[in-house]
Amino acid sequence: MLVPTPRENIMVVHRQEDGTAYAWDDVSGNELDFKMTLKARMEEMEEFKKHGVYEKVREEVCWAVTGKGPIGTRWIDINKGDEKKPENRSRLVAQQVKYNSKEKNIFAATPPLEAQKLLFSMAVTEGIGYQKGEKEKGMKLAFVDVKRAYFYAKAKKDIFVKLPPEDSAPGMCGKLLKSMYGTRDAASNWEDCYMDFAKGIGFESGLASPCVLKHKLGKFG
Repeated sequence: MLVPTPRENIMVVHRQEDGTAYAWDDVSGNELDFKMTLKARMEEMEEFKKHGVYEKVREEVCWAVTGKGPIGTRWIDINKGDEKKPENRSRLVAQQVKYNSKEKNIFAATPPLEAQKLLFSMAVTEGIGYQKGEKEKGMKLAFVDVKRAYFYAKAKKDIFVKLPPEDSAPGMCGKLLKSMYGTRDAASNWEDCYMDFAKGIGFESGLASPCVLKHKLGKFG
């Protein structure tokens, strides 16, 4: 069995000496179906284009603005399913997390677990979550997962990244217009994005935890 080699400069696919293509799971180290991996990467590149994550600029611009070359990028390929029902996912990430260790805005606030427990308790408590004899008309809980969440948050700093092989051009790099996974401020940018949106439609931050919000009209929370 082949042993995965360090993938600092990933190409579209890896190839054995006989020309056979292959791919590896970055978490488990198991071999992936390379055709499914390529499909997952193409889907990721379509998301980049749809959200306008970066614009191509000459590398000279990066050097003039930052005094450094563009930040590296790499592919993370994983199977979120299993061997019988594979679900290949690929994400293109920037390699900035360790690039500038002086920055501290790498994390975003999250609601405490107690807030979730409180909502569950309220939903099943008569007189709060529902009126007596009217459970079906009572409080409803919804859990929403935002796909490619960071891509909705605008980039706030001048960050330049190396283009992936799938979208490379000689002498060009990508200037981020939206937040990209792997950049240090992506999480805090996303926090600002959804907080601004929530407050814009009538939500207010709680006193105990600012990322627990309640609607002014009391209809949502």
